[in-house]
Amino acid sequence: MDYRVLALKYRPGTFEEIVGQDAVTSVLAGAIEQGRVAQAYLFSGPRGCGKTSSARILAKALNCEKGPTPTPCGECDSCKAISAGSSLAVIEIDAASTGGVDDIRGIREEAALGSIGGRYKVYILDEAHQISGAGANALLKTLEEPPAGTVFVLATTEAQKIIPTIHSRCQRFQFRLLSVTEIAGRLAEVCSREGIEVGDEVLRAIARRADGSMRDGITLLDQVLASSGEDLSLETVTGLLGLTRHDHYYALSEAWAAGDGAAALRALDDVLTGGLGPREFGLGLSRFFRDLLLLKLDPELAAGEMGEEDRRRCQELAGHWQVEDLLHLTRLAGERSDQIRYASQPRILLETLVVEIARFEKRVLLSELLGRLGALEKGAPAGGGGGGDGAETPRNPAPKSRPGSSSSSEGRRGAAPAATPTPAPAAAPAPAPRLDASAGPDAVWGEFVRQVGRSMKSLGSFLEHARPGSLTEKHYGIVVENPFHLAMLDTPEHLQMMGETLSTLTGVKRQVMLELVATGGAPAAAEASAEASVQGRAPAPERITSARAKDAQRQQALADHADSPLVQDLLKRFDGELLED
Repeated sequence: MDYRVLALKYRPGTFEEIVGQDAVTSVLAGAIEQGRVAQAYLFSGPRGCGKTSSARILAKALNCEKGPTPTPCGECDSCKAISAGSSLAVIEIDAASTGGVDDIRGIREEAALGSIGGRYKVYILDEAHQISGAGANALLKTLEEPPAGTVFVLATTEAQKIIPTIHSRCQRFQFRLLSVTEIAGRLAEVCSREGIEVGDEVLRAIARRADGSMRDGITLLDQVLASSGEDLSLETVTGLLGLTRHDHYYALSEAWAAGDGAAALRALDDVLTGGLGPREFGLGLSRFFRDLLLLKLDPELAAGEMGEEDRRRCQELAGHWQVEDLLHLTRLAGERSDQIRYASQPRILLETLVVEIARFEKRVLLSELLGRLGALEKGAPAGGGGGGDGAETPRNPAPKSRPGSSSSSEGRRGAAPAATPTPAPAAAPAPAPRLDASAGPDAVWGEFVRQVGRSMKSLGSFLEHARPGSLTEKHYGIVVENPFHLAMLDTPEHLQMMGETLSTLTGVKRQVMLELVATGGAPAAAEASAEASVQGRAPAPERITSARAKDAQRQQALADHADSPLVQDLLKRFDGELLED
């Protein structure tokens, strides 16, 4: 059989034919042209990206009869022998099977004999990370100071497994994965040279399946040509290779947008009945949401990865989602695709996934809700607010608050109703009257309690069980009979707020001083220090359990928010209830 597979027939023969690795080939070509060839190179990167091909081209460039030259002729005996794999000057070794210490000793002995049949003797060690530890150590001296005219090229897909001492003796080059556009362009060139007409969508579908590997892309092209001849339609190729297309997900996207799980299952059944496997569908689903995410963020990010019709349709679908939704769905589809790949019943997992997506409730950012409510309070259109990407109104109403979640917690799902009457603006509170404190502490007390209660209802309720104490130029005493009330009042924030309220009422800056006395007026702690009185603080209250303190904090938080107009408006709009967090 004289047929050669396309991956070998169109293997690159010059540095210019290496696709997508300009950062590597330009350095190698410059080193050859300037006579700065190193004694050892380490080529690392994914499979099928040109590592071994670059090593062979380097060997041809060094041994070409017209060289050393960065552009080997490919016609001389040396170039032909290297291309055919029969040159005595180029020794290719599979380190996976010959990487032991005895094999490395043989390489060292052969390298000492010099080059036969060429100017340079080039050793190409493929899968170099498979060399044993003892073999790698045995190679170090030869790798650092090889005989004259000897070059080592180590190629590997797992550079991290190679010991650092070998790394330090080599010039390292990292080969990258190729883009869909680069692979599709090379496939188009191969088809042109073979005299076969293939559509761009077909080549792009094959390139996407190649997953960054040029060799895989050409091999897949060879496979479909062997199966269907020159009749390469998109339907034929996707059927032969089990590829997914964007249109596989269009019907499901419509069902998801409508929140119809049954329609999503019917659309999934149509796709799977057409021959696509659940595992392939799951892998393609994560890529589909990824494409929508790229189009949502910046359409240029997905340039060259899909046709114009698919691009237009996907961009339209991306407009129905927010970035946060697509991030979550991409992660969800990726995680489930891994489970589906190894599941014994992958279809069941896939069906539950598409129903879960259909019931997915789109997110609305808290900043967007607050912006809309703020616009309503100011009399502006509700649609003008928003702090998140995607201002469209989500389809699902917000569920009622559940235990363990706050009515204003971030990540709340659901959207505000489109038509809601604008609430009337609240009347501005009347300014507090200025009081004369010289008449005594009782003259200030009633208005002081009312003003504190308007600012913080729970704090006002605690003061209602207290009474005014002494009044000096710098201090205003408050007598508390309940140690629990004292613990709630005696915090830096509450003392500051009460002091500011008192200063506003009287026009004189005074510090609030709390005094704890037993019921009936007897002192609860006769031994209170003078230092505590100077600081405006009462002696330490009775010990309060942490459970009682936490319960008081919860009650205070609920009471603080209960009278908030914004919280009340949220509860009314979403039919919610205020729960403990």
